[in-house]
Amino acid sequence: MYYVDNHRRTQRAGVLAATLLGAALTLQAGATFAQGGAGMSDINGMKNMKKMAPMSDAKEVRSATASGTVTALNAADHKITFDHGPIPAIDWPAMKMEFAVAPSVDLAKVKTGDKVNFTLSGSGGTYTVQSITPTP
Repeated sequence: MYYVDNHRRTQRAGVLAATLLGAALTLQAGATFAQGGAGMSDINGMKNMKKMAPMSDAKEVRSATASGTVTALNAADHKITFDHGPIPAIDWPAMKMEFAVAPSVDLAKVKTGDKVNFTLSGSGGTYTVQSITPTP
């Protein structure tokens, strides 16, 4: 009984956190990794990644900026995949990841292969792209 009640509380906390972020995204334990041809070499950075706090333990929304290369676009689901460098503000190593993108971001302005700077916001292991700017 304790496990079921605790699990339900955790689910409600996760839903509340997503609502507070104001994003219409599928709740995940962490960012979704690039699929479709992505080999183990694409996610080797995960071995060095610090353990991320579960969504229910997230206390504050954090922002971070990063740079990388667009490796895939999914305009229908409003998602983008970056091969990005380290993101010190959230203690992430360089890796290839898929992110949900805020509805205000126009994905028509970027294409696969573009080098970009981007801003993330979120907490725990779930971050959403808030802006994308091509690099010169």
